This record gives sequence, structure tokens and C-alpha cells, in this order.
Amino acid sequence: MVGGGHGSAQAGGVYLKNIHPSFDSSHLTTTVPPPGVSEPARTLLYSLRRAASSRRSPTPARQASDHPGHPPRFRFREGARAATMVSPDTIRTAIGVVGNGTALVLFLSPVPTFIRIWKKGSVEQYSAVPYVATLLNCMMWVLYGLPAVHPHSMLVITINGTGMAIELTYIALFLAFSLGAVRRRVLLLLAAEVAFVAAVAALVLNLAHTHERRSMIVGILCVLFGTGMYAAPLSVMKMVIQTKSVEYMPLFLSLASLVNGICWTAYALIRFDLYITIPNGLGVMFAVAQLILYAIYYKSTQQIIEARKRKADHVAMTDVVVDSAKNNPSSGAAAANGRY
Repeated sequence: MVGGGHGSAQAGGVYLKNIHPSFDSSHLTTTVPPPGVSEPARTLLYSLRRAASSRRSPTPARQASDHPGHPPRFRFREGARAATMVSPDTIRTAIGVVGNGTALVLFLSPVPTFIRIWKKGSVEQYSAVPYVATLLNCMMWVLYGLPAVHPHSMLVITINGTGMAIELTYIALFLAFSLGAVRRRVLLLLAAEVAFVAAVAALVLNLAHTHERRSMIVGILCVLFGTGMYAAPLSVMKMVIQTKSVEYMPLFLSLASLVNGICWTAYALIRFDLYITIPNGLGVMFAVAQLILYAIYYKSTQQIIEARKRKADHVAMTDVVVDSAKNNPSSGAAAANGRY
């Protein structure tokens, strides 16, 4: 039946024409049988219709899907279609990787300060509080990203684990070049932080028995500490407004803070995470405020720097004249009387 489908269809059509004058060849392709056809003729018509359809040529799309070696143009279309179907998780991961890069820049920004401490052999008037506070923030986010607390947060663990190592290095250098009460105070702060994080981890993992509850408890603490860390530039912004100078608010760090906040806010919004969104959203706001201040006070900063430079040059010239007068009193007196 399969091998001779077309001939069988023609023969069957002749047979049906003989038994039913109203039969037409179009009935082989239509689903409606001619009126008055008996049940055996209906069965034969159905069989002939199937035989005729089995001999039709498949469409290119069907060839492409059925044949493993389908034409290249169809492979290209399928590849292009697959390329455009990027999952939200893939986008989220890519944004998180960029956010890790910008966060790393922020973690490394104090390196020049510690190079200066190393060269001078003293911490001078620098404070260890920013580094101890950042260490606490990183430890809390590492706890938040643990699979037992908030699954699928590997990027949160990696960047904050890196931040922990960097901040511990800063604190170790600070302790190495500090003395007496300053060193004891830093050690006490460090011990208190480690004890606090260990206590939170023990309580959360033993008393909270669901991921949602653990994420909520640790997340709230992360929001509090993260907001405090992002609010630290407020003191610098206050100084900028008072002095009308952005000399001590580097543009590069403000831009890095903005990009970092945007990346992590987007990361948190794709698969909504309130506890990452809040501190990083605030970080974006503070960074934008810093850039606005930079735009407002950039010209006045240049004027202040130029005035300071002119004053320094004038003082240097005065010192040269005074030294010359001390070394040669007669010429100094002549210069004072206007005679040379």
C-alpha cells in the first residue's frame, strides 16, 4: 500500500466514480465526503486520502527538523534563535561579574594610603575604623551568601570573601605600624567583630530552620551595616560643601561607587532580593550626589588650588630673599634702601 500509493489512489478514484456519479477527484484532498456515500466507500476514501498525503513532498522546515544533516541556512536560523534567548539568570550572572570588578576597585582604593604608612613607618593620624567596619560588612555578606542561608549567591560570597582578605591585610599593616592604645583599640574592635559574626551564625543556623527566615535575619543586619558603610562619604560631602573644594573626594572613586551600586542593584532586581537592593540603591544615590557636588565645585576647586600655588611660590620667593639678606647683610641693607 505504501509503495503504490499514488497509483492506488487513481484506481480507487475510478472505482468510486463508477459506484457514485457525484464523486470528484477533489474529494481525495478534502475532509468532507460526497453526499450519499456508503460506509465502505467512506472507508476506502479515507484510505486513499492517507495514501495520497503520504506521497506529498515534505516542506523545507520539515526537512530541516527531520533530517540530521539539514541545510546550513536552517542551522543558522536555529542558532540565531537560540542566541537571542538569553535567560535572566545568565544576565544576572554577567552583571554580578561586572559588579565584582567594580567592588574590587573600591576594596583596593586605600592601597596608596598604606603605601604611605609603609614608607613612613607610622599610621600618623589615620584611623582604622573604616577598614574594621568594611571587614564587618564583608563578613556579614559572606554569611548571607552561604548555601545554608541564601542559596545561589556564589558571586556574593566570592567578592565579599576577597574583600575580607583585603581588609584583613590592611588591618594587619595598621597593627604593625601602630603603638600602644591605638593598637589595643583595633585589636578589641577586631575581636568584638569576630565574636559578633560567630554568634549570629550560630544562632541563625541553629534556631532558624528555613532559608527564608535565615535570609531575613542576616539580610536585615547586612542592610544596617551596608547602609552605614555607604553613608560614610556623607562626612566627605559635608567637607566639600564647607570648603567648596572636591580635592579630597576623588572623581574616580565616585564613578566606581556609582557603577558598583548600579550593577548590584540590577543584580538584585533581576531575581528580586530586597536585602541587596536597599544598601546598593542607597549607594547609587550617594554616588550621584557626590558627582553633582563634583560638577558644582570643580571650578572653585581649581581656583583654590591655583591660589594656593601662587601663595606657595610667593612664600618661597620671600624665603629666598630673607636667606640672601642673612648671608650678605650689606647687600640686604642696600636692597632695603632701594640701592644696588
